[in-house]
Amino acid sequence: MKRRSFLKSTVLASAAGVVVGAGVLSPNVALAEKHGNNPFKAKSLDEVLKMLGATGAEASDKIKIKAPEIAENGAVVPVGITSEIPGTTEIISITAANPTPLSARYTFGEGAVPAIKSRFKMGKTTDVVALVKAGDKYYTAKANVKVTKGGCGG
Repeated sequence: MKRRSFLKSTVLASAAGVVVGAGVLSPNVALAEKHGNNPFKAKSLDEVLKMLGATGAEASDKIKIKAPEIAENGAVVPVGITSEIPGTTEIISITAANPTPLSARYTFGEGAVPAIKSRFKMGKTTDVVALVKAGDKYYTAKANVKVTKGGCGG
């Protein structure tokens, strides 16, 4: 009977891990929905920055964005963002001209290396904006990506 309990618990824990890992269950999104301030539902760059409280973000050369200058297919654009700002706790990726500009939001614990790599869908040529939170302050950098074949319905 102990073996069955162990297997049942393992399967349930694995399923919960997959759900959280897939982004279906997220405490940040759940809390944002509750308070009606979900930046993932924003329709413009300015609206995202306002919802995040980052309207006065300072430009920084300590944020590195690795993205192609020309993306042949906007359906899959590889983007890497690294922060050299001490105390970085968040990296937020924004695709400015997309219908829903906020692409991803990553949180880092103390001692973690603040670097991400992901693939984003881009409908047209636009700026990829990296927003980094360190302490109570936001920093930003951007890189322009020219899309030759759209990925958001284009």
